[in-house]
Amino acid sequence: MGYFLAGDLGGTKTLMALYGTKDHGYALIREQRFANRDYADFSGIIADFLHDSENYPQVAAFGVAGPIAEGCVRMTNLGWFIDQQALREQFRFADVLLLNDLVAVAQSVSILSPEDLWVVNPGTPVPQGSMAVLAPGTGLGEAYLCWNGTDYAAYPSEGGHADFAPTSKTEQALLSFLLAEHDHVSYEMICSGRGIPNIFRYLTQGAGMKVAPDLQKELEAASDITPVLMGHALKKDSEVARLTLEIFLSVLASEAGNMAIKFLSTGGLYMGGGMLPRLRSAFDRKNFMERFVSKGRMSGILSNIPVKIIMTERAGLNGVALSAFRAIREQHAYR
Repeated sequence: MGYFLAGDLGGTKTLMALYGTKDHGYALIREQRFANRDYADFSGIIADFLHDSENYPQVAAFGVAGPIAEGCVRMTNLGWFIDQQALREQFRFADVLLLNDLVAVAQSVSILSPEDLWVVNPGTPVPQGSMAVLAPGTGLGEAYLCWNGTDYAAYPSEGGHADFAPTSKTEQALLSFLLAEHDHVSYEMICSGRGIPNIFRYLTQGAGMKVAPDLQKELEAASDITPVLMGHALKKDSEVARLTLEIFLSVLASEAGNMAIKFLSTGGLYMGGGMLPRLRSAFDRKNFMERFVSKGRMSGILSNIPVKIIMTERAGLNGVALSAFRAIREQHAYR
């Protein structure tokens, strides 16, 4: 039996897992979750995970939030620089594979169980049709899948950084508010954990909404106001928090529709990330789909596209593990 290491690196957390290969498959041996804020760089997480490990991996694969070029990546929302050659040498791995984190999530789509998915729109999937994946987390990740004749291949996209296009007077005012502070306003600056404070600031500073004293104290004491605002939005005890979430979901629906058009994702559109499963109680399927299909002459096509939310946080890790196993299998096949 051989062993390989898989990791899913987000903006705030990292999931690490050790797998063993046997015959024609692989099995999980152990996994661990790490808070990125506790480490100066990624190698510290690897070192802690492998400390005193009885089964040392020969190969490692990591899904990373950021664009990968020549075996290196600077994580978009964290700043860590990861070099696969440096990791190979430091930890004596035979090989290191770096994947965009959304490519990893996309790779997992084919192995997700029905229990891992929450159906927003059942639609009518086209066999071998392209698929799209977007994931609001710390940032807004996007990827897509195309049929290559025998299987689906996943590809990266940095579409979350495309220009935000408002579709209502409120969103136009939000864009104007943010353009006064930034040269460029992307969908990620609204549809992500980092975007929630931007919406809130617009509503309170730009639109003049009031914040209850108790909530204001709670926000001032929080290191990250996003979970505080989302918690009150779910409890429906704060109008400004409720409206913050409403705008977030509306803009997300518009961008999901944009992706479905750009990649003609007739095979389905999947939404991952850490935020949506926690927001499911406030998720209105009807409202979401109205914004999703609101694309003029393309509305008919979009209404037939299946839309599903990925409910498991292990999707990225599962996709990394599958990619690592396939890479190992291909290496053995050509020896």
